[in-house]
Amino acid sequence: MDPSVAGSNPVDRPLLRKCVTFIKALILGIVQGITEFIPVSSSAHLKLIKSFLNVPDSPSIVFFDLFCHLGTTLAALIFLRKEIYRIFFFQREKILLYAIAILPLFPMYFLLKPLREYFSGKEFTGIFLIITSGLLFLTAYKKNVKVSNSSLNTKIKDVLFIGLMQAIALIPGISRSGSTIFAGCYRNWKINNAIYFSFILAIPTVLGGSFLEALKLKSMIQKNMIDSSLGSYIVGFFASFIVAFFSMRYIFSVVDNKKMKPFAIYCLVFGIFSLIYFNFIV
Repeated sequence: MDPSVAGSNPVDRPLLRKCVTFIKALILGIVQGITEFIPVSSSAHLKLIKSFLNVPDSPSIVFFDLFCHLGTTLAALIFLRKEIYRIFFFQREKILLYAIAILPLFPMYFLLKPLREYFSGKEFTGIFLIITSGLLFLTAYKKNVKVSNSSLNTKIKDVLFIGLMQAIALIPGISRSGSTIFAGCYRNWKINNAIYFSFILAIPTVLGGSFLEALKLKSMIQKNMIDSSLGSYIVGFFASFIVAFFSMRYIFSVVDNKKMKPFAIYCLVFGIFSLIYFNFIV
């Protein structure tokens, strides 16, 4: 037992286990489930709720976040199962488009890591929420334009732009769903098509990100720095799964760009509050 390793002392471990109690796990899971697909930035909400609940940054909370992301991903797989089936068996050309849309993530995740981590600071959260609000306002007031050109070249340009906006959304405060839906609408997609593409694109994106985070946690798990009790993680997983399923049903009821306006107003108000809270209160 190495006393230099946090949590290696038995006295430290009960404190580690209290990082995420059952009640906190339930609250965080519900917040994750609501905000993962609704365009209001789940990462910003989780930062704020964790601050309110006094949940410290630790390997345990990162591991907990992975469980919640897997819960929302499972909800997406079940909810979109028919569309995914059609893509794999009847519309295989779309697989290429999703693969191309993922490409911008690689330079943003690896090459721009220092910049991304710098802007992940809590003091910037409100700024990026306001940017999300701006994207949603642009989406709400975007007029549908009839586009006759649906060539492969045009589609590739469309999905590359969507992928670029998703990569930018690695910064906490910028909504992944909001930025990708905006990108689709900006490229003159109907909003329901943009939502479908955004949510299906989220599945490989979240699974890939979870895999990378799990690799980082591997050594911590081996050193027993992760909470050995799975109860809180299971609560978070099922809470995020159930709530995400219903939040997806709600967002798919959005068939008019103007219905994005309430989300834009919410992100603006939430962004201003976050600026004040993270810069002048905590």
